[in-house]
Amino acid sequence: MITNWKEIAKQVGSLNKNSSESGGDSYGRAALETILGDQWIQEAVEHILSFQAGSEVALDCLRILHSEKAVRYAYQVYKSSTGERAERAVFIIKQVAHPVAYQWVEEFLNDSNVIETGLGVLDQLLWTEQIRYNEQVEALLQLALAKSNNLLAERVNFIREYRK
Repeated sequence: MITNWKEIAKQVGSLNKNSSESGGDSYGRAALETILGDQWIQEAVEHILSFQAGSEVALDCLRILHSEKAVRYAYQVYKSSTGERAERAVFIIKQVAHPVAYQWVEEFLNDSNVIETGLGVLDQLLWTEQIRYNEQVEALLQLALAKSNNLLAERVNFIREYRK
């Protein structure tokens, strides 16, 4: 495969109009997402959802890419699914831990099917420092406690403790 790096740099925004370049992991990840393409990302998500052999390495790839496209696709799957498939989609969102997922945490915590994994999304976003602990996060932890009838209290307390 021959890659037109100049075109990729333009697409991901690292090549400036004055021909200077910006660098960093986020540009590299965006470039890899562009090279691999939407279909590859969706197929990786579907492979993980189906529990096929190689699911772990597919998940590892998405985690390394830190792919917003993957979490958005997984969220679409969550919205259109029920049961184990919906829960597995939220699991992928948790593992990739892209900050865009923060906007869905409240929805996950209000869904008894995925509440525990939804709390895991919040936990992972905090742990990987994609978001900061603040009043909104505390409100989400309170919601997790209320919606789980305090069954998630140990996990909530663990999150509160390590964020201090």
